[in-house]
Amino acid sequence: MKNPCNAEEEPSRTKKLKLSFSSPSGLSMLPDEMALSCLARVSRSDHASLSLLSKWHRSVVGSPELYDFRSLLGFTENRIYLCLRIPPDPNHRWFTLSPKTPLNRRLVPVRSYFYQPPEASCMVAHGCGIYIMGGRIGGRATSSVLFLDCRSHTWSTLPSMGMARYSAVAGVVDGKIYVLGGCDGWESGKWGEVFDPRQQTWDALPMPPPQCDYPLVCESIVIEEEKLVVMNGSGVCLSYKPSDGKWKKGYSDISGIKRCWHVIENVVYCSLSGGRILWCEPSELEWNEKMEWGEVMGLEALRDTLAASKLVNYGGRVSDQWEICRRSEQMLGTMENDEIFPGHKLSNSGPNMLIFWDVLAPHKLEIWCAEISLERRKKTCEIIGNIVWSEAVMTLDPPPHQHHSSVFLMYWSGDTKYHDLAATPFCT
Repeated sequence: MKNPCNAEEEPSRTKKLKLSFSSPSGLSMLPDEMALSCLARVSRSDHASLSLLSKWHRSVVGSPELYDFRSLLGFTENRIYLCLRIPPDPNHRWFTLSPKTPLNRRLVPVRSYFYQPPEASCMVAHGCGIYIMGGRIGGRATSSVLFLDCRSHTWSTLPSMGMARYSAVAGVVDGKIYVLGGCDGWESGKWGEVFDPRQQTWDALPMPPPQCDYPLVCESIVIEEEKLVVMNGSGVCLSYKPSDGKWKKGYSDISGIKRCWHVIENVVYCSLSGGRILWCEPSELEWNEKMEWGEVMGLEALRDTLAASKLVNYGGRVSDQWEICRRSEQMLGTMENDEIFPGHKLSNSGPNMLIFWDVLAPHKLEIWCAEISLERRKKTCEIIGNIVWSEAVMTLDPPPHQHHSSVFLMYWSGDTKYHDLAATPFCT
C-alpha cells in the first residue's frame, strides 16, 4: 500500500504543478501556476466560502497542489484541528481554529466528508495528517487505522494493528508511531505496537518487565523526541526508549488526578482538578520516589471557569482507572468522575500554551480558548503564565439538553511536520 504522504518530503520549487480540473471561465482560464498563485493568497479560514463558488474552486481548494504552492510562497498558517462531539448529536464534527488571527478566532467547520472517528479511538498527528487508530464500534474494539490528509481533507485506510484496541495512547518517536495499551492482550505479547509510515508495517514491541504489570494507561507524552512516557490511572509512569528497546518504570504519584499531559519547550505540563495547571522537569518523571510539582502562576483569573468545565469526556477505560484511583485515596470515594477529573484540555501554539474549556450557561454553551505565554524564572524556580488572549471560539444557543461536550484536538505545524497535541496545530 502506498504511503499517504512523506513526512520528510519538502515541495520542490521546480516542480511543475498540473491541475486535473477545468472550468470554462474565471481563474481557470489562467495558466495553472498563475491560478494557484492567486488562490494561495486567500486565507485558509476563507477556503470554506471559496469552495462554494463552483466545482472548480472546490476541487482546487481541496487539492494537494494548492497546499504545496502555499508552502512555496510561505503562506501556510498554523491551525488547530478539533474533533468535537456536542450532545445530543452522537456524531463527531471537525473544526479548525487559527490562534494567530485576532479578528477570526472562531471554530470554522470543515466542509468535507470527514470520517467519524470511532468511540475511544486514539489519534496522533504526524507527517501531513492525522492517524486515527482503534476505538470501539458497536461495543467491540477495532484494530482499524485511518489517515486524514490535512492538505486535501481526504481519508485513506492503512494496515490494521495486530491487536484490537480502544482508549489506547500513542506518540511519535523518530518518525514512527507507537501505540500502547487499550487492549486485554497483556499476555498476547502485543500490549504495544509500532507503525512505520514509510514501510506501512506494524511490529510488536518488547513487553514491559513483570514488575510493570499494569495494562491500563491513560496519558502519553514524548520527551525530547526520543522517549515515550505513559501513565496509568494511579499515576505510575512507564517509559520506553526505542533506540535502546528498553522499558523503565519511573515516577509514581497518587496525590491527585493529573490529566492532559503535554510537553512545551521540553517542560511537562498537566491539568489538575480545581482548574490548576502544573509543571515539572521531564527528568523527574524517571525518579522512583515521590516528587513535588510546581504550579503555573498567574492564571488565577481562569481557575474557577476551568474548574467548572466538563469539556473532555473521560469515558471508556478511564472508568476502570477511576476505580484504581478511588481505592488509592479514601477521600475520593464519595465523588463522581466529573468532580475530580480536569475538564479542560491543554495544547500549544509554538512556545505558548493553549487551554480549551467549555462554559455552560442557562441559555448557551460556549467553547473557550486562551493563549498563555510562559515565562520561566530561574531565581525563584517558577513558571509564570501571562494571558495573551482569552475568548469564546464557539457558541451554541440554546444548550443541547444541558450537556457539556467532548473534544479531541490535533495540531499541525507549518513546517509540514506534525506534533502530538494530546491531543496537538497544522500549517495549511
